[in-house]
Amino acid sequence: MGRKTEKTPARCEIIGTAGASHGVGVTHFCVMAAGFLTAVAGEKTAVLEWNGSGDFARMELVCTGRQGKEKPFQVLGTDYYREAGAGELARCMNRYRYVLIDFGVMGNGVRDEFMRCEKRVLIGSFSEWQWEAFWEWLELGRSAERGWICAAAFGSGETRREVRKKLKLPVLEIPLSADAFSVTPGTLDFFQTFFLRR
Repeated sequence: MGRKTEKTPARCEIIGTAGASHGVGVTHFCVMAAGFLTAVAGEKTAVLEWNGSGDFARMELVCTGRQGKEKPFQVLGTDYYREAGAGELARCMNRYRYVLIDFGVMGNGVRDEFMRCEKRVLIGSFSEWQWEAFWEWLELGRSAERGWICAAAFGSGETRREVRKKLKLPVLEIPLSADAFSVTPGTLDFFQTFFLRR
């Protein structure tokens, strides 16, 4: 009888996500991306809360009925790590195919860690009251050593076209999804394209 050979696990891909300002949908995006990777692509996925928002503690309570009992907690097959940092990331790298990091709002405190990620997603808004902060980070992203993926769910299509024209920088349009945990036809199409990007 031949010996059974073990399949080499696929290399872990780390995706950092940060917002140009508060309330642009960074956590929502991470949950949607994780749902796609787990439910559709069948990949072992973790999401790390690398910010002080406390959103994951509230998510754990609402989704599991418990709070602070387990680390990670699981929702629909995805593992979520609240109040995570470098230690959790190191432990996750040999356990998961994808690790998404929710950095919250971009700033000097997270920029270095964000830049270490293989794939970096900057999320902003083209709404008038959030546009200025997004523009500043878009200009930095354009000149970054390795490109950032820029995306937005809210705001003016006209402003999006202006960015493309002036900065020569595409900004992905994140599909609106009322429930971050559900995979809709719009999110399915978006993430199939997103995860094929190199």
